Amino acid sequence: MAELVWEEGGGGRKLTLEEGPIGIGRASDNAVTLKDFSVSRHHARLELRQGRWWVVDLGSTNGVKVNGNYVQEAALSHGDILHIGNFQLTFREKKDTASTTGTFLRPLAQFQKDFPLEEKGTDAAVAVSSRERVLQALAQVARTLLEVEELEPVLSKVVDAVFQQLPAERAYILLFNPQGEPQLRQARSRTGAALKEVPISQTILDLVVQQKVAVLTSDAQADERFSAGMSVRLHSIRSAMCVPLWHRDNVIGVLFVDTPLATGCFTSEHLDLLTALANYAAVAIERAQLNDFIREERRIRERLERYHSPAVVEAIVKERRSGAERHETREVTVLFADIVGFTARCAHMEPEAVAAFLNEFFSLASEAIFAFGGTLDKFIGDAVMAFFGAPLPQPDHAERAVRAALALQQGVEGWNRQRRQQGLDEVWVRVALNTGPVVVGEIGSVNRVDYTVLGNTVNVAARLEEQVAEAGQVVVGPGTFAALQELFPFTHLGDFKIRGLAKPVPAYLLERERCL
Repeated sequence: MAELVWEEGGGGRKLTLEEGPIGIGRASDNAVTLKDFSVSRHHARLELRQGRWWVVDLGSTNGVKVNGNYVQEAALSHGDILHIGNFQLTFREKKDTASTTGTFLRPLAQFQKDFPLEEKGTDAAVAVSSRERVLQALAQVARTLLEVEELEPVLSKVVDAVFQQLPAERAYILLFNPQGEPQLRQARSRTGAALKEVPISQTILDLVVQQKVAVLTSDAQADERFSAGMSVRLHSIRSAMCVPLWHRDNVIGVLFVDTPLATGCFTSEHLDLLTALANYAAVAIERAQLNDFIREERRIRERLERYHSPAVVEAIVKERRSGAERHETREVTVLFADIVGFTARCAHMEPEAVAAFLNEFFSLASEAIFAFGGTLDKFIGDAVMAFFGAPLPQPDHAERAVRAALALQQGVEGWNRQRRQQGLDEVWVRVALNTGPVVVGEIGSVNRVDYTVLGNTVNVAARLEEQVAEAGQVVVGPGTFAALQELFPFTHLGDFKIRGLAKPVPAYLLERERCL
């Protein structure tokens, strides 16, 4: 016994199909009369052929769709959706592969034997499979999915495909995070409404993932394996299918569809179609995730390369890949360099000239810092902040920082020689360093993070540069002096009161002339 169900004039209509042919069209002599000019007078016909119903397009203007695909004729199965003009008709057949209270499990291993999709193109799969209807419906979906590059559009198109091919009312996609926890990524009804609740039964989810099976239940509340689950009762789960998103032996999530409050809406053929769709979806999702990862890594590299040497960039990227802690405590040497009298110098300069002037200084500073493996933290107005000893471990980070400071001052002297030849005034830079423990890593907000250092060591270095160092000098704090007093000549300048610290801080002048 079969029937045709549709909405018309604000109410539901149903026609029991006992024998054919059954005419569908706008004219009144049709068994199914659809009064709308989107429907041809004699639009389509249902025929009973060897016990199975077929729909035939009678040369209509707008065509006939079955589950979203235009057809000239097609065999119908329970739950198929016919689009005729502006009308949507559902074909129902009570004699079905799955009983109204049955549950059907399909192991992926068996599915792969019946549907040799793996490592074959869509056309090849269609050619070799005996399940032509399933794979023909899948062919257009597969191509669309594999052409999309980004993850969110892929997930959206998977749900679109579900509603085009299956009589489902709701669809959900869950993907597993690196810890193996399911994360809801798509939840939508056939009408396009976003869904907030997740009615997926944990019992069904565990069965699908752990045993690698596709599940069809005609009535979850009548199956003792599922009926005890709270989510089954709470969300009135009846007809449902849940299949793994799988590629080779890798299950990356699940695809779940259901029709609440109605039983017996899906067939084993629907389950095969959903399982095949999930295979193509998993391939497309993995490709999109890889593309997203590559784009993110490229963005990170482009940002980091402006501030770090190539070796440091590679170290940071490797830490991100390995899932290492985003920040840690480590001993480093912090460097601050600042142009003396910058504000007064720029008072009478055009903005373009100020930018060009700063670019020259920042280029000199960057080259000196990178030459000794330092990390350029940031530019602060006319000042430069850098550190040595992270992210790459550098036992000699204090020495590297001092040599970078010397290289910077020598670079400024070379710049001044050029400026004198051009009739320009000289530039003077003061530099200060301090060695000690800091918190280092990616620090910031959800929307923006920077690889930087924090702590009292940083504050002391900044205050020594601001309050103690003079033009052309390199001043170091007690930590740097203690590490290098046997390697470089220093002069004790005295103990200085630093804002925010209770005790005075000793400062030391690097005797540059004795280092050359």
